[in-house]
Amino acid sequence: MHYRQVEIFKAIMDSGSITEAANILHISQPAVSKALKLLEAELGLRLFDRTTKGIAATEEARLLYTEVERTYFGMQNLARFAASLGDRRQGRIVASTIPALGIAWLPAMVARFSEAHPDVTISLHSSNSVDAARLVGSGEIDLGIAQLRSEENNLSRKKLFDLEGVVALPAGHRLSRKSFVEASDLIGETIIALGPEDEFRRKLSQACEAAGQLPRTIIDASLALTVCGLVGEGCGVGIVDSEAARERRGHGLVFRSFRPAIRVPIFLFRRRGRPTSKLVEAFIASLRPPPAFSSACG
Repeated sequence: MHYRQVEIFKAIMDSGSITEAANILHISQPAVSKALKLLEAELGLRLFDRTTKGIAATEEARLLYTEVERTYFGMQNLARFAASLGDRRQGRIVASTIPALGIAWLPAMVARFSEAHPDVTISLHSSNSVDAARLVGSGEIDLGIAQLRSEENNLSRKKLFDLEGVVALPAGHRLSRKSFVEASDLIGETIIALGPEDEFRRKLSQACEAAGQLPRTIIDASLALTVCGLVGEGCGVGIVDSEAARERRGHGLVFRSFRPAIRVPIFLFRRRGRPTSKLVEAFIASLRPPPAFSSACG
């Protein structure tokens, strides 16, 4: 039985009449009669007895109807679900981002998207750039948002925006009176940074070396918020991203831009060759850069 046969059989059973079934389905009575004859021949069953008052369902038809109802409504639900996917109203998105962007920026993006797509399930993961690339490349998640130094063979990438590297200072520090910090200002300061593989740390080291300075780093951490905590405890001055700075303002810390500016590109990346749903495309289109960092805010 194909879907149209199921639909016609159900209409006959529901209405008890070939004429009424034709009206329900907006087709001709001969078309319904022909479809019924073909169905009975295909099944090798007599489904209706013809009487002077019309038709009467056989026992076989009543048994078949019980199963048809279950299948019919299941197919209707499937059709509605498929339509909702086409309209981008229902589905699931799995994304991973670096911790810096998972604090405030990505939650704000997801909140706005969820308001427009309330039936969409969004699963968020926080991971470093290397792990995010691995998860996307293996097909475990739909997309990653992170630093990505090189073009991986199985990943396509699109630049979203730049994150700025800023200097974290304890409130009242001598450098807090400046509107920005230069490499020469860091002479004698202990630098707290992220791990050696971090782009902000690498670019800070390059800027300091270009100015003839060798930064003194005795503590590093895996998270920018941990760096901020260490700075707050008086362990030194830190280099963190502007999103971490935005989150930690007002916690006994001040943040200043570095000159020359340190900027790290943030990419959105997906597995190359993997079909992308309209839902994922809509989510990507909804992403906006975070506001620019301003030292004037503290």
